[in-house]
Amino acid sequence: MSAQPLPAANPAPRGVETPDHDPDLCGTEGSIYLADPQALAGRASHPLIAGTRVHLLTFGCQMNVYDSEMVAGLLGERGAAFVADPAQADLILLNTCSVRAHAEDRVHGRLGALKVRKRHEPGLLVAVMGCMAQKEGEHIAARYPFVDLIVGTRQLHQFAQLLERVREGAPTPLLAIDETPSVQFGETVARRESPHQAFIAVTRGCNKRCTYCVVPYTRGPEVSRPVDEVVAEAGRLAADGVKEITLLGQTIDTYGYDLGTNLWTLLERLHPIAGLERIRFITSHPEECRDELWRAMHALGDKVMPFVHMPAQSGSDAVLRRMARGYTKARYLEVIASARKLCPGIELASDWIVGFSGESDADFEASFELMAELKPQMSYIFKYSVREGTPAQRLPDDVPEEAKKIRHRRLLDLQEEISLEQNRASVGRVEQVLVEGLSKNDPTRLTGRTRTRRLVHFPGTADLAGSLVDVKIVSATGLSLLGERC
Repeated sequence: MSAQPLPAANPAPRGVETPDHDPDLCGTEGSIYLADPQALAGRASHPLIAGTRVHLLTFGCQMNVYDSEMVAGLLGERGAAFVADPAQADLILLNTCSVRAHAEDRVHGRLGALKVRKRHEPGLLVAVMGCMAQKEGEHIAARYPFVDLIVGTRQLHQFAQLLERVREGAPTPLLAIDETPSVQFGETVARRESPHQAFIAVTRGCNKRCTYCVVPYTRGPEVSRPVDEVVAEAGRLAADGVKEITLLGQTIDTYGYDLGTNLWTLLERLHPIAGLERIRFITSHPEECRDELWRAMHALGDKVMPFVHMPAQSGSDAVLRRMARGYTKARYLEVIASARKLCPGIELASDWIVGFSGESDADFEASFELMAELKPQMSYIFKYSVREGTPAQRLPDDVPEEAKKIRHRRLLDLQEEISLEQNRASVGRVEQVLVEGLSKNDPTRLTGRTRTRRLVHFPGTADLAGSLVDVKIVSATGLSLLGERC
């Protein structure tokens, strides 16, 4: 999958371009750029960076997207300009993901191609940051000695200063890997695709030890940002025109435990911010969800959206134990039942892994049955692949690839049936939609999201971007709703 610029019909794109599927989880790839590169060029306060043309490519989850946007903000403050065409760039910056082998393979492919270009353009700067840089920075430096800068997940707030050191002539590859967790980005306002939507990282790292997951080893233990810092950033974003924020955390439900506070208190503090219309958060963990959260979501329901992303991963207790997920199928169902009772109308997204070590046909059928019972609005479904350095690396990868493919397809088909059924049930309803902008495929239509994150297309003009409008749903597909403005 290669990243392409947003079509010309999209007015003033900024920030992260994403592919044509929903990027709630790992596996996305996109470019970050500004619609008007000249707007930031020529600032003299940071002559080592001012005027640098940057092409920033992001792989991975929404936390990676947030990191890219914030690093872009740091560079933008120093006068860098972002370009959609990598051929026009002075700096190629790859923000990497290690959660799946496929994401790492794509990064290696990009670096292999850049080796050829670097040979012909020795002045081109190449930088690698993010999870792969944290996990295997020394390996990247040895395999790709033409890379100029390698920055781990816990030094991203220093990226601009590190780039200046490279510009000053520091020996390369300059390797910046730190083991100290950090949530620092100061008061930088991110450079983002939509002027009306933004991410805010409220925690970094993870204290869970799911056996298949590399995140605790690339991002370190969980660290929360103080409530006042988060509220201040949300206020700056709202003043910059943001209508919707999404709070990010690897396990969002444990936000604040290290500070003596909690997620629902943060939601209460964010609720009064003027200009802020919608608040979302991801990703939830069934072991950590509390009834207080569901009650707060309901009480603050004019701004806190009734949607939760809570991975199940498997419907088999035996597989969940091998994954070290910390809950059973019964506990997962109990949490969902409580959420639906205490926050009426809440909708669910989930994640599933098929083909994990030792998964039998019966184990998979338990996952199939759980999805059928839950009826999630959407799901991300992955075929298991062994990640180096995780506890599961010691377990046999004993499910044949063909079986993984069949199980993957069966869950996808079931989710498509559920999504189509639910979307068709929306026909005739009036939904409040936050308009994101013109459709990428049809410039006569607008695209937006309902309160429960369902995608809606309807006729309209670009001046409605950022507005909350009522839309009557007239038809539906498995992927989206079609409507007309009331």
